[in-house]
This record gives sequence, C-alpha cells and structure tokens, in this order.
Amino acid sequence: MTTRSDLTYPAHLRLATLKLAAGRTPGELGLNRWTITDHEEVLGHGEDCFREASHRLLTWQAHRRARVHAERFGPLVRLYMGPRMSSCYILLEEQTPTRTVLVYGTLPAHVELGEEAFIIDLAPDGTVTGRVIAFSRHAWWLAKIGAPAARAVQRWANRAYVSGMRPGNFP
Repeated sequence: MTTRSDLTYPAHLRLATLKLAAGRTPGELGLNRWTITDHEEVLGHGEDCFREASHRLLTWQAHRRARVHAERFGPLVRLYMGPRMSSCYILLEEQTPTRTVLVYGTLPAHVELGEEAFIIDLAPDGTVTGRVIAFSRHAWWLAKIGAPAARAVQRWANRAYVSGMRPGNFP
C-alpha cells in the first residue's frame, strides 16, 4: 500500500509549496537547488466563478486542459500524459468559502521529484485567481537528458492547469 512515507523528496519539505505561496523564499525553505515554477492568473469574478473553478480543480478537469488524464484512488493519483504514467500522493485537499487547495507530492513512478500546489482564491472584491506553484527536480532519465525541454513542458503544463480552472474553458 502506498503511503505518505513513499514520497520521493525529503520529509522536511512537505507542504513547502504552500509556504512558497505565502511568500517564503526558496532559500528560507532549503529549496535553493530545486526548480521553482509559479503561475497565477485571474480566472474571473464572483462566487459562481469560484465554485466552478474549484469544481474543475477537484474533479481533475483542470488537468485535462494540459492533456493530463488523472485517476484517483483515495490519496493516490495516477497522472497520464500520453503513454507515460506518473504517480502522486495527495497531501492536502481543502475547501473554505474563499479558498480551495490541492497539494500532491511525487511518488517513485513520477518523472519528477517534488511537490505541486493548486490554489484558487476568492478575494474580498470578488476577484477569483488560480495558481499553480511547484518545486521539482528531474527523476526520469529522459527528462534529465532533455532538461530544457522538460522545464518548458512543466511551464506549459502549469499555465494549462490554471487555464483549465477557468469556467468555460474546456479541454
């Protein structure tokens, strides 16, 4: 059975993505040798937008925008991009009236080592923002060889995930 202890990065970095999102620096968190990706966009306005964006995230529709198919088995998630499968473990899934958060960490069958957080916020003025923030290192040999291309794919996927949160955007 896969557990949180099977994650492929150090235990002291668990949920560091949320600390990065809150303004802590990579240096403060011991992430200087990790690649940080961070993408945020305004998704729309109002509670209906917030609810729909949250639904799109938590039902994995946002991932489909990045051509990623997700299968969830409790806290275990298998992500498929083409024929390649990557496994993740959900560390946090939380909804409040103004915030939705999903954080997962990588398991041994993932092309990267690290963690990714998906955050949707409803501001007091009604603005809804979507954000994906991650820290990672390449784990798969092909990603290591093609590091610049692999990083470009990561940046593209993060933008697509956020775009996929936007109500009205279909995969």
